[in-house]
Amino acid sequence: MTDRLQTMPPDPLPIVCCFIFDDRGRILLLQRHSDDLGGGLWAAPGGKQEPNEDPWQTAQRETQEETGLALEALELLGSHEMRMPHGVAHMTTFKACVRGETIITINPEEHEAYHWFDLNSLLQESDIIWGLPTQLLDFGFLEPFATDPTLADGSEAILLELTKP
Repeated sequence: MTDRLQTMPPDPLPIVCCFIFDDRGRILLLQRHSDDLGGGLWAAPGGKQEPNEDPWQTAQRETQEETGLALEALELLGSHEMRMPHGVAHMTTFKACVRGETIITINPEEHEAYHWFDLNSLLQESDIIWGLPTQLLDFGFLEPFATDPTLADGSEAILLELTKP
């Protein structure tokens, strides 16, 4: 049985995610389970960092649990503080690339679907998780844009660390 995240703890929640790109430059996003906080929203694979893990281990574990992909070559991009009306998360982000036909296996207890999104149209997509476009901009994957539609509720994505300029 999957533990459902329906409320945020009082302290910032340590979250690790992985931007997975295919050889066409598209990003893999998973649709969060409708019973979770942010249910129905599209997000990068990732989850809560356990106390005994470093961020790299969390990225590997969560990616494998959520997509079936066993990725070794992960590149640390940096971190953000995600301030949302329901709480604060400290998000550490990695990047990985996959080539050719990649089989994605999602766990229906955790996610409802997966999709490869074209970065050029991401800002026009509905139901994208809080701050994802800003994160992609900060890490150099999106061209500058006027406003992040995912932050319209007053949420903020604040860059804390950029590993590589």
